[in-house]
Amino acid sequence: MVRTTSVRLLLATVSTLALSVAAHAQDSASEPATDTQTTESQIAPAAETAVVLDTVTVTASKLKTTAIDTPASVSIVNEEDLDRFQPDGLGDILNSLPGVETSGGPRSSVQIPTIRGLTDDRVVVRIDGARANLRNGHKGGIFIDPEMLKSVEVYRGPASTMQGTGALGGAVTLQTLDAKDLLEGDDRIGARIKTGYASVDHKLTLNSTVYGRPTENSDVLIGITRKSGGSYENGSGEKEPYTDDDYINGLFKGGIDFSDTGRMHLTVQRYSDDHRLPAAPDGASLSNIVDRETEQLTGVFGAEYFSPNNDLIDASGTVYGMRTNLDEKRITDGRHDERKLETLGMEGANTSRFAFGDNELAVTLGGEVFEDTQEGRRNGEPTPGLFPDADMLITGVYLDNRLTLMENLELTAGIRYDSFDQSASGQSDRSDDAISPRFSVAYRVAPWLQPYVSYAEAFNAPSLTQLYNDGTHFGNNQFVPNPNLEAEKAKTWELGANFKADQLFTSRDSLRAKVAVFQNEITDYIEQSVTGGFNGTTTSSNLPEAEIKGFEAEVNYDTGLLFSSVAMSVLRGENSETGENLSNIQGDKLSLSGGYRLMDYGLELGGRAIMVAEQDRVPDDTANRGGYTRLDLFARWDASDHVDGLQVNAGIDNLLDQTYRTSDAIIYEPGRNFKISASMKF
Repeated sequence: MVRTTSVRLLLATVSTLALSVAAHAQDSASEPATDTQTTESQIAPAAETAVVLDTVTVTASKLKTTAIDTPASVSIVNEEDLDRFQPDGLGDILNSLPGVETSGGPRSSVQIPTIRGLTDDRVVVRIDGARANLRNGHKGGIFIDPEMLKSVEVYRGPASTMQGTGALGGAVTLQTLDAKDLLEGDDRIGARIKTGYASVDHKLTLNSTVYGRPTENSDVLIGITRKSGGSYENGSGEKEPYTDDDYINGLFKGGIDFSDTGRMHLTVQRYSDDHRLPAAPDGASLSNIVDRETEQLTGVFGAEYFSPNNDLIDASGTVYGMRTNLDEKRITDGRHDERKLETLGMEGANTSRFAFGDNELAVTLGGEVFEDTQEGRRNGEPTPGLFPDADMLITGVYLDNRLTLMENLELTAGIRYDSFDQSASGQSDRSDDAISPRFSVAYRVAPWLQPYVSYAEAFNAPSLTQLYNDGTHFGNNQFVPNPNLEAEKAKTWELGANFKADQLFTSRDSLRAKVAVFQNEITDYIEQSVTGGFNGTTTSSNLPEAEIKGFEAEVNYDTGLLFSSVAMSVLRGENSETGENLSNIQGDKLSLSGGYRLMDYGLELGGRAIMVAEQDRVPDDTANRGGYTRLDLFARWDASDHVDGLQVNAGIDNLLDQTYRTSDAIIYEPGRNFKISASMKF
């Protein structure tokens, strides 16, 4: 049974790590060197103390604990990782993480994160705090510029208490660079120019960024990226048509610090692309080609305030808006389709701390409200069937408590209340509400070992598309709206352990590891079904209950000179009543990476292998996916000793030129790809 296998894998992993760490625990185990996020964007000489790998999680808790000390499954892709692998899209960023993948295929504009087999609006995506809510069927909806990212954090499992309604699978938060990340020492102003090239599609990337401190307590950054390329070749040497890309992204960020007690900040980002592709770009059909222009405008204003003299005040608030426009003109007859989604939201929270001797209670009270408004037009006329004018208002409040007893025992309990109202022109209104509790218990058995158990519930309202879509789907296949869809509810148990130890085998090494088994039971699981094929119907309906369970592990080891990581996941999903397999469940995955730093030369060399097993546990035999092994190489050179501010990154993706597809994708991934980029800081 999967459950037995997962438990055995967990026990085996825990035992192996425990034996390795415990052998050195009495002499060498230590607390993490810092609780602040490390900056690893440059290759520096090894320190005389342990290498610090701890980064702060902003997704798991408003308390900003380090990821390794969080009793939850959290992974962070930092700026160093982004430099190593030079990602072209969200899939390149997430593909080596356990339990995580992207659906939609390799076209960057249609990639949607999948966490533990759950995708679309079951995963909350935030960009600098703003919710990216567009999920438009085959057309995707998440548009990012990897050149301006500094970190990507993934929370696996229900995260509704902190991240808001909808997070049945988890949450992905993307943080963009700000001036503080690029300024060095006492510098008041600086600039960075970056260019890159990829051979598989002859893609050229140009990025220019200027940043500075106008005053001692303020900072400003302005960046712009242009990326363009042609259609790529897959591993068989065949062109995948209409996979070219051309986008421009502009970013403005500014902030003002108020001594050590607070900060206000503003982010404005505009993404724009223009390319020719199928109307359903996640598919291979070339019968319906459109010229598509995409524009996404995001604005975020936030403020934080901390009172050094009052433990009752540690507050933050955010107001944001995101508007996404998809404008398509069909090549054959000029048919003009427009789709627009506007999301306006605000949220805030305050944490109060109470001390009882060596014990501390942190109480966080927060709330959120956001509204999605969508509008569809075809040749200037409303599209009540295909993309109806509709809106959804969601409000939520939550209370979260973390009690730390005797420094080693951590108890967390929280509860969230959400309500939603949905309406569409000419269709029935919908409203519902739900309460989502969570709790966890974590105990630091030793400085190097923290086992935990957690339980969490999450709530996801049916999307406007699932409720109200009508009209033609493909050919003569017709959408059948289902305004009676129930909201999905998830209940997840997770048993895991965190490992951290420094100076295990050398005076400068560091080990960090997280392992977990989980079981997620989802009631009223929404699944779209197509009957009758070309001349049939498509509708969404509730399954009474679905179950997804599995095992995940992530291990990182660094000596300063050598570094390595291992990530693996085993997932199973089924309809609990019929035993039928669920869609979107990825194959068993193992990811290995590592490298060596030649400190005297400022050089880092390494590689990565991603191995995914064949996936034949699918509801339809036509959705079977073969297994694959992808090998990547990378090199990073800090050439500052030769040319001040110069850094060069090079790599080869898919070294063996494999022909493969990921998850439920229809299009094959790019073949062997030589990549190089260079950046210069002034």
